[in-house]
Amino acid sequence: MLLGTWDVTLDEAGNLTLPIPLRPLLFPGVVVTRGFERCLHLCPEPFWRGLARRVSSLSLSGADERWLRRLLFADAHVLAIDEQATITLSESLRRYATLERHAVLVGMDQYLELWSPERWQECQATLLANAGRWSRRDWTVVGLAEGGISL
Repeated sequence: MLLGTWDVTLDEAGNLTLPIPLRPLLFPGVVVTRGFERCLHLCPEPFWRGLARRVSSLSLSGADERWLRRLLFADAHVLAIDEQATITLSESLRRYATLERHAVLVGMDQYLELWSPERWQECQATLLANAGRWSRRDWTVVGLAEGGISL
């Protein structure tokens, strides 16, 4: 599981060194693409293959489906993790997410999000302001116990 929040730095060339606890979960590489809300998604290859399969199975006749494909596939990069556990983010992806020297890497269970600190702060403010909203939903988790468990 990819969990937690990490303050990370990028150098001028867009090199990002992955935090030590995440390295074994991401090796040998990741797919990096544009995410929603102007962050980047860092996807382990098995997760990416499943996501790509689902998006590719959507109809070509729907405009929303075509926009989703463009968002995810047009600027996606398969990146090998080098011996220093570093990946290099393209300039276009850094520009999309407004990433400069500092960034925030956020575990989302099966993938990671990479945010500019300012955008992450805005996201956190929205999340905390609306936290009670999600407590009113029935979050039944199937597979944890016989018949599921309701959180």
